[in-house]
Amino acid sequence: MMNNLTTKTVREIALEMPLTTKVFENHKIDFCCGGNRLVLDACQTAGADAENVLRELSVYLESPAESELDWVKTASLSKLIEYIVDKHHVYTRDEITNLSPLMVKVSGKHGENHPELYALEQLFSELCADLMPHLMKEEQVLFPYINELEDFKIKQTKVPMPHFGTVKNPVGMMMREHDAAGDILKQMREVSGDYKIPENACPSYTALLTRLEAFEKDLHQHIHLENNVLFPKAIELENEIFAAIG
Repeated sequence: MMNNLTTKTVREIALEMPLTTKVFENHKIDFCCGGNRLVLDACQTAGADAENVLRELSVYLESPAESELDWVKTASLSKLIEYIVDKHHVYTRDEITNLSPLMVKVSGKHGENHPELYALEQLFSELCADLMPHLMKEEQVLFPYINELEDFKIKQTKVPMPHFGTVKNPVGMMMREHDAAGDILKQMREVSGDYKIPENACPSYTALLTRLEAFEKDLHQHIHLENNVLFPKAIELENEIFAAIG
């Protein structure tokens, strides 16, 4: 159990009690890319009332509940990768496929009266263009190498010798791309007015904004798992292996 919340970073809190990410989401506090800030500093950056945030966090800490994400702290890297791909990569690809034409449809129909839709459409297009190759690089290059590291430790298979030298190189690239995606998400939230649905919005307009907000929340969880759980574990494992074999 955590002691003084004010001495901990957002990342530490989110890892120790995954359900607290709901609080961070509600107050627009970055717990994935910008999670290394102390919680009070993060509240100030987000313009959130620190007293309210700490009170809400304490509710989860005083009444801990099981979360489907609790197991990630002890899961094997291969299981964690499988979870990330099956839950987050599949969802991201599906929503990009489904939301892109819906975005075009809604902006085409309502953009004249709601010009912010044109900006939202452009930003979403940029996000999709960044995410699709990003997912592929993880699945075809980084994740297989991490699995090879774990196989070597468990089964003593052939020592993996990647062309990129060390896992820190692709991890660094993926984290920079996560930062870029996070910046676009922030801009999308700003131009959409926090995804506020206009009065008398048609079902398509309502569905678009609702699903874009859900897409943002899923991507935050997705990036959190990679930046704060998978990547540090992979770096630690690689360091351990190469220290052992000299």
